[in-house]
Amino acid sequence: MNLELVRFRSMIEECCWIRRSLTRTLNSASWWAMSVALSMALGTPAVSQPSNQREIPFENSRVFGLFVVRVEANGRPAVLIVDTGSNVTIISPELADVAPGTLDNAASPSRGSGFIGRGVFRRATLKVGSVTWRDHRVVVTDTRELSKSLGQRVDGMLGIDFFSEFEVMVVDLKNHKLILTP
Repeated sequence: MNLELVRFRSMIEECCWIRRSLTRTLNSASWWAMSVALSMALGTPAVSQPSNQREIPFENSRVFGLFVVRVEANGRPAVLIVDTGSNVTIISPELADVAPGTLDNAASPSRGSGFIGRGVFRRATLKVGSVTWRDHRVVVTDTRELSKSLGQRVDGMLGIDFFSEFEVMVVDLKNHKLILTP
């Protein structure tokens, strides 16, 4: 056989192999795309979600659009701002059974940004969605001025100390939920 004819035949075989491979890939991709579209239409996840994920619904505050979550703090209902910029979780004295006069002698930070006030450290148990955060160190401070500035009752802030218990935190803005993965 002529050398050029051999090269031409080899190129044709390679093109046929590429076409078959591409067709298989496209068929796989098409099936995957169709399964995703079908599962979206049916409202079921196409890709299975890890069963250990925790979903926490949130609302937007009326004034600044902050994320607020409804929780239980020491067995009482509470509304906390999601504040990943805060090193510690903060709750009001009412939730921690701290007498109002106790905060008069409390320490006050000399620097920092955002919400600053007098506070004391206490231990609290928070139930946030399906997550129970038992006996953790929190700061207790008066949240009345914060509530007044937001135009709604706020019992504290859920800080990064809570969220650091998880490997991944996703904010699902469309469905108003935090998705936490240990």
